[in-house]
Amino acid sequence: ARAAVEHLLSIGRRRIAFLGMAEVPEVGLRWEGYVRALTAAGLQPVPDLKAPAHFTVDTAYVAVRDLIASGAVFDGVFAASDVIAMAAVKALSAAGLRVPEDVAVVGFDDIGLAAHVNPPLTTVRQDLARGARVMVDLLFRRMEGEDTPSATMPAELVVRRSSGA
Repeated sequence: ARAAVEHLLSIGRRRIAFLGMAEVPEVGLRWEGYVRALTAAGLQPVPDLKAPAHFTVDTAYVAVRDLIASGAVFDGVFAASDVIAMAAVKALSAAGLRVPEDVAVVGFDDIGLAAHVNPPLTTVRQDLARGARVMVDLLFRRMEGEDTPSATMPAELVVRRSSGA
């Protein structure tokens, strides 16, 4: 998440909306990355630019539509998932805003469809196969009584046209 927001900052975006439910643990970590990137750039998160979007197209679309209708001014979006990001692109377009010219959009997950939407979605890719292996290994070790730590893995920013690439 931090790399995604740093990317938006590196292309000149300064008012970056966060779309997602920070109460969900993995989204909370993405929120922390968002905040860290802004803070490192000397910026503070703007409460009006945080929209509680769920992981479904319909609810995310409404969240973005409501953010636009509130009068919030933003030139970038970091979405906690690609589904939310794709809904954001649709809502921005419906409001007459162009992606990436007016608002750059970055998602998270690099789902199969991300490279095939218009514009192709800049996103954060995780190694899901490796993550599944690690999760299963930790689960079996915990079932055997071992006290195992949580695991995080590196992710990769995949830059595509939705952010202006």
